[in-house]
Amino acid sequence: MISRLEGDADQQTYAKRRVDAFSLYQSLSELLKHLKEIYEDQNLIRKCRREYVALKQLNKLFSSFYSEFTRIFSFLNYDDVILMNDIQNKINNRLQNALSVCFIEFSSLDKLKIFLQDVNNKQRVNYQLRDEQ
Repeated sequence: MISRLEGDADQQTYAKRRVDAFSLYQSLSELLKHLKEIYEDQNLIRKCRREYVALKQLNKLFSSFYSEFTRIFSFLNYDDVILMNDIQNKINNRLQNALSVCFIEFSSLDKLKIFLQDVNNKQRVNYQLRDEQ
């Protein structure tokens, strides 16, 4: 990977890649962290944090809400446990109620998403049937 660096990234990392360097990179993740600190758009990260805090499902379809949720958190460094807890506060009241009575321990964000999407679809069908009567 390091041999593929060129241009500005090559120059930015050269001092810590030299054989006689005082402080060599200890791992690839350390190199990537250094490059991230240099090139990551901090304004984008701040904007995504603000959007993440403000995000609520409200009357949106769950699929639209979840798409926005994943777009925003893809820029943030949150683990699944935090995301699973947060999404429960961001979904609409109907889904929160369904989640509170299901008594299921979800082992991943993906499993929680599948459950919420299924409940949302069933609720929409029920409301459509009710409205048709």
